[in-house]
Amino acid sequence: MPRKKTDKFVVLRDNEVVTHLVPGLFPAGRQSEWTEQNRTITFALHPLSTRVAIAVAGKQPSECLSKKTPVFEQDQVVHVCGMAALPDERLPFVNDTHAVFAALQGIMEAAGGEAAGELVAVGIDGLLRMSALYREAMLRQVRVLQEAGAPSEFIVSEIETFQSMHAVWHLLEIIYLTTNMPGLSISIVPHFMEWLNLNFPAPSSEDGQRIVDSLGTESLALNTDLWPYLKKLALRGHVATLANMLERVAPAQELSSSAARWARDIARVARDMPLGSNEETSGSFNARWRRWNEELQNTVSAIDSLISGGKQPEANDAELESLYAIADVMRGNADAISAESKSWQDMLGAILLYSEPTSQADRLPSLAGIMVEQFQASEFSVLDRALVALLNHELPEFLVYCNQIDTWLSAHISDLMDHISILDMCRATFAVDPREHYLLALGESYLSHENLWRVGLDYLGLIGSQAGNSVMEEYAMRIPLESDTKAQQVLRMCDKFKLLRAKDRIHRQLGRQKWQRGRLGAAISHFAQVSDRRAVGQICDQLWDEYLATGELSYGPTIDGVMASGLRHDRLQFLTKYRDFHECYKVGEFADAGKILLHILLSEIAPPYAIADLLVDAIPLLEGDELVFDSDATFELMRCAETLLTQPPPASGTVDQGEMSIFSVACARNLARSFLV
Repeated sequence: MPRKKTDKFVVLRDNEVVTHLVPGLFPAGRQSEWTEQNRTITFALHPLSTRVAIAVAGKQPSECLSKKTPVFEQDQVVHVCGMAALPDERLPFVNDTHAVFAALQGIMEAAGGEAAGELVAVGIDGLLRMSALYREAMLRQVRVLQEAGAPSEFIVSEIETFQSMHAVWHLLEIIYLTTNMPGLSISIVPHFMEWLNLNFPAPSSEDGQRIVDSLGTESLALNTDLWPYLKKLALRGHVATLANMLERVAPAQELSSSAARWARDIARVARDMPLGSNEETSGSFNARWRRWNEELQNTVSAIDSLISGGKQPEANDAELESLYAIADVMRGNADAISAESKSWQDMLGAILLYSEPTSQADRLPSLAGIMVEQFQASEFSVLDRALVALLNHELPEFLVYCNQIDTWLSAHISDLMDHISILDMCRATFAVDPREHYLLALGESYLSHENLWRVGLDYLGLIGSQAGNSVMEEYAMRIPLESDTKAQQVLRMCDKFKLLRAKDRIHRQLGRQKWQRGRLGAAISHFAQVSDRRAVGQICDQLWDEYLATGELSYGPTIDGVMASGLRHDRLQFLTKYRDFHECYKVGEFADAGKILLHILLSEIAPPYAIADLLVDAIPLLEGDELVFDSDATFELMRCAETLLTQPPPASGTVDQGEMSIFSVACARNLARSFLV
């Protein structure tokens, strides 16, 4: 027999799985030599998992080769390799988000009606809570990966993937849920800035602390990171931190008097930046904003006059020029913002914050188009393309990019889009329903994982489509049932999603397995679940045959367990009543034993081949000292015997004529006695 060797290998790179066996199946650089020696590689894929069996084998059968052809040791080794498409690090995330997904489907199903009606019933707040649970799971996964120890290439890639997923999800939540409250006019600016600083954090707090620590030890001329850092603070709207930093910079000896003065002035203006609130009217806020912006305009003009006046030292004052750039960004100058922005996200955030602080979500497409034109779209990452498509409400393209980021993202975000009634505009573009397509692909990818097959089945069932149910049923019928626990789990899934065909097949399969292993009670239970009366009858016949062969009623516990479950079957009732007959006879309760025996015969629950044995069992009662059967009961026994003798012999054997003669004499004697009583 070939020896089985298990190798694990997975290298994920650019969405492709590259497989490696170490050591290799044949020496490196000797492929041609092995090919000439009748060597090749053969493999077999497991039908329900990502495992593959790989082995070196001959191109031709050994019988067709000369005896001089060598036998290789590799021919005796089978490598069972696992191509794990889903890393173990993702298992907690998958399980957590599956629970959220299932809860969301339950909530929407309870709401009932069409998608728009469901949205009204559940409410934006309800969907926001569910969306927040998804985002918490993504951020938690990022933290887990960051704390995993030394970052490998895989860990870094996973962190980047989950951060991208969160950025996409968070922006969709802001556009279609947070700022889409019925009856409210909500500015998107504070939410967009929150999104920007959470998902693309800059400048880092570590850089800021390092610069603050260096202010007392380094000259401003040597601190090359200071002014770019301050400009970044202004660009991202961190005005409080900017004001604190400028106040610490102003007393520096290297700073000119003009620069120190305007540093303090810009710090004061930054602290006075108006912030909107729900209690304030838009008119009041706009008036405050105009006054604040005019003050910045005056500051920019004053600094510009100093720089362009040609007087020394202001004309060549680098710090003053940096202060001018900061003030120019804060007053909303698009050219200044563009010059300082390193990404379109930075530019869009600064334009919204300083130029259009009351903009709503419908303003994003036109602004995004202007921003993107100033950057090389050909150099955009998949994340950039997904975000731009979302800002432009190009949802079909957005879903395609989401799928390139991760299949989990496309599946769950299309589900959320369906619940908030924005997926319909995609359905005309796609050849198939996008929600069904992406969820189906995700569910199928989980089926092959030994710890996620139940999650995969649940996803397929919760799709709520015929395609999902068909795939789920076909897979359920082919799951290896290694244990009773797993079998019960599969059957519960079948009950949950009404997979009647799979349930029928699984019960029959389990029934045959239990039957072969001698667990007849369990086998009867499985066959009874699918109303397989023929199989139940055959097992009962086997129990009867064992009794006839051994003379011992050993099937009592088996029958009791089955009958306790509420199962009713003629053969089961026959065996139960016959067991009761023997127990009464054994303790000398002959009258009760006779009643039970007569009931078995008259109710016709006994199989035809057992009638003769039952009549023989009646002989001791007919011949006993106690009159058990009265005349009517005796006539019924004689009628049963007559019916037995006038019909063809039962399939299991012939009737013993000698025993039937003894039975007839016993009936005649008992009948005579009954007339005298």
